[in-house]
Amino acid sequence: MTQDVSTDGRLVLDGALTIRHAGAICATLREAIAQCPAVSIDCTAAAEVDLSFIQLLAASRVSASCLGRTVTLSACPDGPLLNTLTRGGFHVTNEDPADPRSFWFDGAAE
Repeated sequence: MTQDVSTDGRLVLDGALTIRHAGAICATLREAIAQCPAVSIDCTAAAEVDLSFIQLLAASRVSASCLGRTVTLSACPDGPLLNTLTRGGFHVTNEDPADPRSFWFDGAAE
């Protein structure tokens, strides 16, 4: 798993985004949120994603919000992330931006 935080807040996560790497991913997310007011997560090159990664992203958004910061996805989910979201019941058609599940599909950064 590679983790790279750019100076503009773009965080690239690739490889296996699973419970095996949850500690390292969590530390990277915390560091990115501490350093940047807006963090954009790019996980388009993820080879494997499990629900622990989904939980980390959800918790990161809450933590960032408490600090007056934001966490977004750099692109709409695809591949392993989309598959895990769908299997986990996060794939919704409701386009209500107030629905916290809309982050996954409607909240991707441009």
